[in-house]
This record gives sequence, C-alpha cells and structure tokens, in this order.
Amino acid sequence: MEIYSSDLAGIVNGRLTGPSYLPVTDIVTDSRQLIFSEGLVFFAIKGKNHDGHQFIPSLYSKGIRVFVTGRKLPDYPAFPDAAFIETADTTEALQLLAAYKRSGVNTKVIAVTGSAGKTIVKEWLAEIIGKKESVVRSPKSYNSQIGVPLSVWKLDDRFCYGIFEAGISFPGEMDKLEKVIRPDIGVITNIGDAHRENFPDDKTKTIEKLKLFRNSAAIVYCRDQEIIRSAIENDITLSCKRLVDWSFMSRDAAVFASKYSAGGSSTGLTLVFSDSEYVFTIPFTDRASIENAVTVASVCLAIGLPYDIISRGLKGLVSVAMRMELKSGVNNCQLIEDFYNSDPGSLGMAIEYLMTQTGRKHTLILSDFVQSGRSDTELYSDVASLTAKAGVERFIGIGPGLSANAELFGPDAKFFGSTDDFLHVINQGQFRDEVILLKGARMFEFEKIARQIELQIHQTTLEVNLDAIAHNLNEFRKLLKPDTRMMAMVKAFAYGAGSAEIASVLEYNRVSYLAVACADEGFELRNAGVTLPVMVMNPDPSSVDFLIKYDLEPVIFSFESLKNFSQAASRHGLVNYPVHIKIDSGMHRLGFLPEELDKLAVEIRTGTGMKIVSVFSHLSASDDPSLDEFSRKQADIFLKAVEKIRDATGYSFIRHILNSSGIVRLPQFQFDMVRPGIGIYGVGHFDTISLRPAGRFKTRISQVKWVKAGEPVGYGCADVSDHERLIAILPAGYADGLRRILGNRNGSLFIRHKKVPIIGNICMDMCMADVTGTGAGTGDEAEIFGENISIEEVAGKCGTIPYEILTSIPMRVKRIFYRE
Repeated sequence: MEIYSSDLAGIVNGRLTGPSYLPVTDIVTDSRQLIFSEGLVFFAIKGKNHDGHQFIPSLYSKGIRVFVTGRKLPDYPAFPDAAFIETADTTEALQLLAAYKRSGVNTKVIAVTGSAGKTIVKEWLAEIIGKKESVVRSPKSYNSQIGVPLSVWKLDDRFCYGIFEAGISFPGEMDKLEKVIRPDIGVITNIGDAHRENFPDDKTKTIEKLKLFRNSAAIVYCRDQEIIRSAIENDITLSCKRLVDWSFMSRDAAVFASKYSAGGSSTGLTLVFSDSEYVFTIPFTDRASIENAVTVASVCLAIGLPYDIISRGLKGLVSVAMRMELKSGVNNCQLIEDFYNSDPGSLGMAIEYLMTQTGRKHTLILSDFVQSGRSDTELYSDVASLTAKAGVERFIGIGPGLSANAELFGPDAKFFGSTDDFLHVINQGQFRDEVILLKGARMFEFEKIARQIELQIHQTTLEVNLDAIAHNLNEFRKLLKPDTRMMAMVKAFAYGAGSAEIASVLEYNRVSYLAVACADEGFELRNAGVTLPVMVMNPDPSSVDFLIKYDLEPVIFSFESLKNFSQAASRHGLVNYPVHIKIDSGMHRLGFLPEELDKLAVEIRTGTGMKIVSVFSHLSASDDPSLDEFSRKQADIFLKAVEKIRDATGYSFIRHILNSSGIVRLPQFQFDMVRPGIGIYGVGHFDTISLRPAGRFKTRISQVKWVKAGEPVGYGCADVSDHERLIAILPAGYADGLRRILGNRNGSLFIRHKKVPIIGNICMDMCMADVTGTGAGTGDEAEIFGENISIEEVAGKCGTIPYEILTSIPMRVKRIFYRE
C-alpha cells in the first residue's frame, strides 16, 4: 500500500503545505522512538502534559520530512522541503490513517476488551493461534486512543489473524476505536473497577465497551458475568450475532466448562462445545488465570483451531510479564529484558527503547521469530536493515532462521543455533560497558542468558515502576501554573530507587532541574549521561574542583561556603558560574539567617565568578494544617530575603520553597519552581491528586517446612505455637532493609493473595513467616511492601517514616526498573 504526503492529507482530512510526493511508510508519535527517518511521518500529538509540536524542529534536523500537526506553525519557512498536514485533531488523524489501513487488508481481526485480563488473553491467543497461523498483535498493552491505531497500522495481508486489545477511560472513546479495529470476532473478559469513576455505573461502562463489537460477526464472553450477558441480550444489534458464551454454571452456554485439580500447580478443564467434549490442562490454579484460559480456549474452539494445537498451547501457557525490565548487569552493563512478545513489530519498539539508553555500547541479542507469516529471507533482511539504521553496534542472533541468513548482517555479527549453543561458548567477561537488549521468543528461554549476565542473583529485589514515576510527576504538574518549573529531588540514590534510571525518566518528562545531596551523587548522574542542570544541596568543601569538572551547581548556605567556592571560581578563571543560595526561614538547618542578609548582599556585590540562578528555602511543616501559620511566616521571611538579594544582584533568579506536600496544600507559594521529592515515588495521600506506588520490595520463599506444636522458630526461641504450622523461610533480613522490629508478628508479608505474619526474630539475611493454610511453596513470591502492603503501613509499624524505610534498602538488593 503506497501512500504519499498528498494521499495522507486526503485520508486524514488535512490541509497540505509543501511537497505532495513524499513517501509515507511508517508512523512515529514519540520523539524518543526515532531510530531512522526515511519514510516516517510524525504525528504531533498534544496531551495534558506534553505537546508533540515542540519536537518538530529537532525531528526535522534528524531527517523527518512529513508532519501531521494540529495547528499552523509560525515558522514553516524554516522547513522548506518538508510536508506539513494541518488537521483539526492529530489523534483523530492518526485514527483515520489506521482505519484506512484496516479497510485495505483481508486479515481476520480479533478484538479484546474488558476491565482486566485483556493483555493476557490477547497474548495467550496470539501464542496458541500462532502455532498454526501467522499472527500480528498489539505490542504490550497498546490499547488506548493512540496505541490502538499504532497497532492496527502494522496489519498486513501476509497475516492470517490480527489480535488487538482496546481499553477506554471515558464514554465515547470506544466508538472511535471501533472504526479503527473493525473486529470480526469480539472478546470481552470481564467488568471491574478500572476507570469506574468516569462512568455513572458499571452497566453504562459495559454498554460502552460492547460498542466495539457492533459490526463483529461473533462475540466471546463469560455467561456467568451477569452484567455482560444482560447487556448483550438486551441489545438488538449484538444479540443477533454468533454468541460464543462460556459458563461454569449453565449448560445452556455455547461452551460449558468444568474444572478439577490436575495435581501440583495445574488445573484440568473439561469444555463441552458443539456436542463434543474437550479435555485440557493448564499450568495455573488461580481463578483469574483459569477464567482467562477458558476465554482463550473458547475463542480457539470457535474459530475451528485443531484440538491438538489448543491442547498443546494451553498446557504450555506461561505467566505474561507485561513489562520491559531494565536491570544491572556484569562489568558495568545494563540489561533490557523483553521476553513479553517476540514479533517484528515489538522488536522495533524494543530497539527504540534500547537507543534511549546512552553512555554505553548498544547490543542486541535476538532469537528467531516464530510464525511471522513471512519468508525468513525477507523478514531477517528487514531486521538487518532496522538494526543497521538504529546504530546497534553488536548483534547476536540465536536460532536456525537467523543463522541461515547470517550473510544479511554485518561481518561482526555472531550467530548460534540455540540458546544452549550460545551459553556454551560465552562468558561474562565478553560483555563490558554495554546496554544489552535480550529479545527472544519464549521457546528460546532467554531467561538462561539473563541469569548469566545479571549483576546480582539475589532473590530479594526492589522493583521500580518508571511509568508510575512519570504519572506521579505529572499529577503534581497539573497543580502548577503553566510557567512554574520543577526541580526533582533524586538525592539519597533517588530515595533508594536508583538515581540514574529515575533521572532519565524525569529528564524526558521535562523537569528543569535535578537535586542531589552531595557531589558523588551528582557525579553518578553525569557518568550515566544525564545532561540536566544538577543542584548539589550540601557540597563538601573538598569537592569544589570536582563540582566544576562535572558541571554541578553548588548550594551556598554560609559565608564559609561562599568564600570557598568564590576562591575556586577565581582559581579556575570562571565567570558567572551557576550557584544557588539557601535561606534559613525557620527550619534552622542549612542556610543564611535573616540577620545575615545585609552582609550577604555586600559579598554578592563584590563577587564576579558566580551567578545566582536560584534562591530557595524549605518549609518545616508543609504537611501539617495546624502549622500553616508558621509556613506562611516562613514564606514571608523568604520573600523579604529574595528582595534583598535581588537588589544586591540587580537581576532576577528562580525562587522556590515548596516540597511535595507544599505543592498540594500551599499552591500560593509556587513562585518560579517547586521541588517534588518522595511524592514522585508515590508516597503520600492527597485529596486533589492520585499517586501510584512506584516501588515494590519483594523476595521469594527459599524453603517451607512443617513445625510441630510446641516447637520454637528463630533466634531466642521467641515464637512457639500450640498447633502445627507451615513455616516459610525467606532470603530477606535486616541487612536487606527488613527492620528487625517487624519480627514476632508485628509485621506481615503478602504471599499467595494473603497477608501472613512474620514470626520469630528477623535474622541478618533471613526471616520466617507463618503460611499455614495458604498452599505456599518454594519459589512463591512474597511482597514486603508495594501494591498490597503500603510502605506507610510498614513505616508505621517500625515507628518511623517512609523516607527512612526506602533509603535503608542497601545496594545488595537488586533494583529492577520496568515500564508497563
């Protein structure tokens, strides 16, 4: 399907300015995703917290020549050979282009919606159907107004099936997605709490979701979900379609299901469909996985997939890791683990993410694709072209398909027939100072490679959700005036989360400054490739030369620190080196007191080597309404100090005083910049914004054992019970940040969907929990804090604050960064 800029303008109902003959072969909506520019069209999407139009100049300089905009830009003449297509709404324009692509292909399309389980059902369907037919699916959980058209754009007649998920947050959104997807088969998983606040009731939300299937030939759903069944049966358009409903309760359903224990962690399923009985086994016992598996099996039966394919597929299902993880590797390497799905479309996205990681060589370890629907030569030629254009410096291919097409790649590329072949000849020393993307189909078991080159093999980990951090930052941003800047606090290893990785997310989300406690923390950021201005809160006198070398901006908080840095600036011949002045407005930590300001003004007038870029202070009790009068007094003292310093300098500078709680509670003191800190990591509860926990501290069970009644557990024989108990031993102790005070039933862990008490005294490297009645076993995950046990709860039981809990997790605990 050949499209040129003039065609595109007609498709999206836009007005073309510039050349009409420029080819359009692919779409980009995120400036970070640009790895090559030939044939790309950039859709300048405008959202609540970003505006794609501001990236047009930089994308033009990188070679893009076709732009779809939502408004006329005043500087079109700056781009003489580019085509601009002006539209009323760029998101709608993107949807129109995807709908045009959908109308031109004959691929059978399956659409999945619901409140939970969409992504899992979509992935499992693709996994099983892909064993017989070629499949394209939406990457990750691309189910939004932008994600859906980006997914549908990948449709091609070479695929037998396209499987896409669709999610909505507000009424009216599904009408737009239906026009893009136009599914032949509709699947709805369930109706739950997600986005309930935006709909009058669950019935309304169900009806909205079912609009996706108004033109479908068939609908698959669970008859036991009364709200879904009722909505379909009461809709004239939907009720006359082929309804493939399944049920555990009603034999009148198209698929009647029953389940039984298959031993261990497996469940047996018997499905009756079209007067035939089918027996399957799935490797799960939890309710959600069982229901998702029955939905998948019902779809496969409805489309006539052979029994042996369905049976083998269901038996081999694995939990879907719905995220891309960034981990520390050996020899200063970083690992990007993306075992989520393996197809050409998701490869492009993964490489885009790889190229955003700077400061190290880029390496790709890739397995064969499975059931791509294309010839190996054509497919791997595209892969070779993609990696070359992206600038991947090191390529390792694993699998017979890649190996047979080795000549398509550069002379330095390496190829292996299997994962085991690769592991037999590779060693840790062969990887150094690299960002390594591991992208493999599940059958290639790339987890084996990850285990070989991960830095730490410690089952106790702190998971950090980078998307949650971006969400929290933007929650604070929506409380700010448009011209108020943000300085993000990343001191103390970003409150224990990992400063370099967090800084990269903050930098992309347009914070103006970063702040650290000491020069060493600033050096870590610079060493990781962070280019944002960095303020050092408490620079050591001996670190002055170090600050200058790495372009770090010191806080001047005393006459001694002023003299020290002034002399260093003079020694280096500096002029107007940026510094920040700290005012003590009542907290009485670092800073100049009000009575010192006249003397400070004199010193400022005589200094030439420095330039004050900001003056700031810190509120002592911004989270306490009973002390608001004291906070107002602090702000008044601060403003008077600002005026004296401005009179002394003769120029303006940035003013800032608010921390996370201050941003929410005292918005009148926003001034020029604010300093969100722990709130970025999801700690704190506010009425006007909704924060998401960004950290999850977890471990896994090393052993379980039955302990008889009367037998003690742990040091000091502190825990004795009058009944027999199942005890779990876990590799997390006070040396990992699990406070000793949480022992002896004061604290809990979350295991197998249940809170269980920590028993006995916590050891240095281990703890014990009573898991009687949970069915827990070796290898099961245990949450210390996160989604089910809040960090505030843990801090309260320890008699401290969340800050201390987070920053006490030592570096031996592996940090895992991921995006949803």
